[in-house]
Amino acid sequence: MAFNVQVILDELASVASQCLHDMDLENPYHLIQALGNGGYGSVLMVKEKTTGQPMAMKLLNRNKTTESSFLRELSMAFFLSSHPNIVDIYGVGVKTCNYFGYTQELATHGDLFDLIPPNEGLPEEIVKRCATQISSALDFMESEGLVHLDIKPENILVFDKDCHLIKITDFGLTRVKGTITTRWSGTKSYMAPEMRNVTDENPLVIDSSLDAWSFGVVLYYLLTGTYPWQSVDKNDQEYYNFVGWQKDLGRMDPPAPWRRFPPVVLTMLCGLLAIDYNRRSKCTEVLMFLEQCWKDRFSENNGADDMNKNLSEQSCPASIPHMSDSTTSNLGVNSFYLKTGSSNGEKPPHHQTDIVQYPSMFIDDEISVYVGAEVEIG
Repeated sequence: MAFNVQVILDELASVASQCLHDMDLENPYHLIQALGNGGYGSVLMVKEKTTGQPMAMKLLNRNKTTESSFLRELSMAFFLSSHPNIVDIYGVGVKTCNYFGYTQELATHGDLFDLIPPNEGLPEEIVKRCATQISSALDFMESEGLVHLDIKPENILVFDKDCHLIKITDFGLTRVKGTITTRWSGTKSYMAPEMRNVTDENPLVIDSSLDAWSFGVVLYYLLTGTYPWQSVDKNDQEYYNFVGWQKDLGRMDPPAPWRRFPPVVLTMLCGLLAIDYNRRSKCTEVLMFLEQCWKDRFSENNGADDMNKNLSEQSCPASIPHMSDSTTSNLGVNSFYLKTGSSNGEKPPHHQTDIVQYPSMFIDDEISVYVGAEVEIG
């Protein structure tokens, strides 16, 4: 699979390179406004002059991004865009004096991070709706032999306020499954522990379990409006407490932040956030929990014994059954989660911007972009 998908991506990149010509963006597009800015790129809202269609244009600085890296990202985005929960790509790549760029569909409601009320999270039905769509997109990526490596709310575009349609975007860090890396890649709060242990002497084989971990952190954030930890580091007290609890399930009380969840949610999250990646759940296994309650509140003194009993009985995460291929069809069966509910939460104050930015820890020095900053185009 890895060889086959790499051949396809190489062919797509070759075709895209032949169509990559210098142009003045103001010839084919009206430049409407800046949507976002990051250390390595920018996002504009543009309108095609011939059709009047509004689009988002992602631009990557040519001083910080190689042409081969840009073509790889473009090819991956195009290759994956057939899935309904992955952003659609328009046309071919372009370049200006200072930027490489490509156009994609415009998200009418920004990204998922903007919808999450801090310290509160989203309503349960919206979280389940998001979980269903994200798991579908990640399952598709895994079936195509690719790993996103930067799953987080900032990289999930929203097309209506109730999240009936959301789409994964930003494939600058995406890699073929089975690729070996010796450098960190991703955003600290969402990065799996095995990625943080990578060195030249301790390389890592890229696997979909890395996305499963990030997905687990995303679900925690969607449910609570808070992060479970800032980084998977022994010096991070929240993460240290979580690891200690995982090593002694059934006897140790859950750390205080985890006592808010019903037992079934602890089981689901422990599966995705298994420290041992060999025991980590598949992303689609969240579908088994959709009919359960996700946001019951447990006090620190009530419910902890029941939660530990539940986790112990289910041997979380080791005995969570892996779903058969046919189970993915539950996405259709559970489609009612895509059709109900609303959210009236206020916007959080800012995006998380703690992407690892050390060149020695980057794969080809890629980075995500964020909504809200001004940009000049040359």
